[in-house]
Amino acid sequence: MRIGPFLLILTLGACTGKSDADSGADTGGVGTGGTEPGPVTGRLALSFGLDVDHQALMEEDAVGPFWGSFYNADDVTGVGPNDGAVALGSIHVEEIDLREGPTTVLFTSEDLTATKVVVLGFLDSDGNATPGDEGPDDKDPVTLPGDNRFTLVGGETAEVQVWFGLLNP
Repeated sequence: MRIGPFLLILTLGACTGKSDADSGADTGGVGTGGTEPGPVTGRLALSFGLDVDHQALMEEDAVGPFWGSFYNADDVTGVGPNDGAVALGSIHVEEIDLREGPTTVLFTSEDLTATKVVVLGFLDSDGNATPGDEGPDDKDPVTLPGDNRFTLVGGETAEVQVWFGLLNP
């Protein structure tokens, strides 16, 4: 049987065993033997807001440092982090001033690997929290888990507003 030159070239090319993954071509790593994509990472740029009705009930001005953490949304319920939940990162802003309304962006996170995160924390309006043992006092504005769930988008920095939904009882 005689094979034509065109068919011979096609046959030999198919037998080289060289794939896109071997050639260095970026095939996205899906079903091609290429590298698997890494975890989704993104950043959040945080601004802060507080309802004026809450401000009227505060004993101090709505000014002070913010202490908080990022959590994977799967590790947080409506009442806070599950037992054993580990924060993805911490947040400290030296001073937030909410007297005139919401702030501009005051904090940008490092890369976070969860696809959905919750920001939990408080505004220390009387400035008496001790680093390493932070906790809100009476009437300090605190975040609520349901108000502060954000989705990270791979390779992007999303601007979001952290909302203080409660004054600590």
